[in-house]
Amino acid sequence: MEQGTCPKCNGSKRIPYVGEERWKRITAGYDAATDTLPCDNCGGQKMYTTPTGLVPLRADGTPCLHEYRGQNAGRCLTEYTCQHCFDRYQIDSGD
Repeated sequence: MEQGTCPKCNGSKRIPYVGEERWKRITAGYDAATDTLPCDNCGGQKMYTTPTGLVPLRADGTPCLHEYRGQNAGRCLTEYTCQHCFDRYQIDSGD
């Protein structure tokens, strides 16, 4: 599958922190030196993976800014599929 530079982080693998000041220092992956989080478009959204700076291309050839929809795939398992490039991942809540 062809890939292109992530449009959310522009290949940097990091995105600016946006949220309440009081939570930033306890947010997973937060880097105080750059006030950023791991990109959640090019890999950081998946369990046990890190951002790559690359994403699959959409049918029109542009790098995908994912729009995931979740679907129950088991008791505690949710599968998320991108509506544009069909990238997918699963999250096990462990309940």
